[in-house]
Parts: sequence; structure tokens; C-alpha cells
Amino acid sequence: MSDLNRPHSPIAALALAAALLTPGHALAAPACAAASPDAQVLAGKTWLTTAVYEGDDRSTNLVERYPGVVGISLWDACSNRYEYFDPATGRSRSQQGGAGWFFFTGDRQYQHTVSDNGTQLRRKMEVIHPAEFTYSRQVPKDLREGQPLVTIHVVHTPYTGAFQVQPSAGIGRP
Repeated sequence: MSDLNRPHSPIAALALAAALLTPGHALAAPACAAASPDAQVLAGKTWLTTAVYEGDDRSTNLVERYPGVVGISLWDACSNRYEYFDPATGRSRSQQGGAGWFFFTGDRQYQHTVSDNGTQLRRKMEVIHPAEFTYSRQVPKDLREGQPLVTIHVVHTPYTGAFQVQPSAGIGRP
């Protein structure tokens, strides 16, 4: 019996009818209700790094001294994938290790990222809501090898620039 002739359950029929009556943008964006609240916040926006601070000093934005942490980012709550983009060109950084997997610890204190090339980072989450996400981590001062470690606080806000960044294959957009 072909799939077209196979009887379907009433629940499946209702789900199909609801899908057909829902606006098209909702069909391409599964809700991912099982995703963590923090993953849903990240996936809800395209993000831009807007500030980098060292230690407890929040008076001087050092974004120019830390270009390695500056970018545009997309997050997918359904697949737990992320991808970074160059803020000057809008090009994906996936070939340079700027794409991979992420998860939050059960206590919501940390986010771990594992790039497709194997680089792993642990970030302490400080702020995460629809208008901002900020994390901190230790890095060599000015991201220069051999320098003493400093704690940087990296601030992201929703991206509103001209680039229409598109995720690479395997990274959906909720």
C-alpha cells in the first residue's frame, strides 16, 4: 500500500491541517520546545559583539584589541549548532573554526562550544536575555601568546547591520 493510500491518525491529520494553515515562516522555524531557555534566547536573534572589557573595568571598550572574539553569530536551538561571521564582510568563519556545537551546563552557569575543528571553550554566562548576552572567559592579554591571562567580558547585542548572514549547511534557523 502506498503512503498516499495508507490510513492516517486523526492527530496526524490535525497536525497537517494546522501546518497548512500556519503562515509560511512558522513552517520553516520549528519551536524546539525541548531546547533550553538559554539556547532559545540565542537562537532568537542574530548577534553582534559590541564590547569587550578586561577584568572589572567596564569604562573602556577594548573591542579593537580582541578581534578574535568579535563577530556576528547565529545559533540554532534545535541542533545546538552555531556559526560565526566576519563583521566587516559578513562572510562565514566556518572554515577557520567558526562553526560547531554548543551546550549549556545544567546549572546554566556555563556555555561550552566545540568547534568543528575540535577547539573547545568554556564561557561563564553573565547575562542572557533577548536584548543582550554577555559571557566571560580567561584569555592571554590582547590574545597574544605568552601574555598573562586576563578575564574578558564579551558583550553581544542583536545585529541590525546590512549583511544578511546565511548559515552554512547543517545550521538551521529557528
